[in-house]
Amino acid sequence: MKTNLRNSPDQDLVQVLLDRLPELAVLVMEDRPENANFRRNPDDPREHFTNWHQFGIVTHTHRVVDVYENEVWDCLGSWGIAAAVERILSNTIDGVSKKELLAISLPLHDLGKFARDIRYVGSGWIPDFDDHEAKSERLILAEGPVRNLLRAHGLAEDQVRYVARCAGLHFELGQMRYEARHSAAGYTLAFVSSERCRLECRRIARRFPEFAPEIGVLFLCDSLAKTDIAIEVQTDEEIEMHTGWIIAEIQERGLDPRLIAAVKQRPVNIAVARTYLEMVFPGQ
Repeated sequence: MKTNLRNSPDQDLVQVLLDRLPELAVLVMEDRPENANFRRNPDDPREHFTNWHQFGIVTHTHRVVDVYENEVWDCLGSWGIAAAVERILSNTIDGVSKKELLAISLPLHDLGKFARDIRYVGSGWIPDFDDHEAKSERLILAEGPVRNLLRAHGLAEDQVRYVARCAGLHFELGQMRYEARHSAAGYTLAFVSSERCRLECRRIARRFPEFAPEIGVLFLCDSLAKTDIAIEVQTDEEIEMHTGWIIAEIQERGLDPRLIAAVKQRPVNIAVARTYLEMVFPGQ
């Protein structure tokens, strides 16, 4: 996505960030034995919880950008809210639209995963990506290579803060999974149709009123980019009916069998994003 940043020698900052992401990843990683392979190959899918992500972090990030540029707006249009979202994101910060700045946040949204912690479980260790959204925000705001790169390509202070906040809020709707644990339905399409889900959507929107549309768009982008194994369904029963096909597809591609959870969760995430955004833009 071309950006029209003032005084910027390179207009395509999104692509610059994507190209530099492996380098930035290593710069923010802890230099410890457990990260030896991660430092050599920041895009290794094995370093990214293969039960929830088909791709390594770098590839996932490229896919998030692609989804934003090529899929999300058609999706929003099919829900009848694309124009309303565009209207809000057309507002500018120091002469640059929020839509453009949100695009700039996407290559950096998972930067905090590269600065992961390590948790020891039994006799081994596993990566800990908890709070990676907040880490991404802090890494963008901190004096260092990321902030320097953004400033070198023309971003003003308020623009940098907006980009950082988008990264920090990109998975806010993911908290819905924890709310669903207290529901008899669990994290399902039935839960998304419930008043409990709608109340949680309202709570999130009211907590972050200045970023309410962005939260929905970011979650939708992230959800669509976790796996390219997609099922079109309307009910939880239809999700279960696709189980055999999903298993066969995962086996044929040689992917982690546990990825079935991410494939089945994909339509639920999409439904959460739709419910949330339709609440933010009622009557559109």
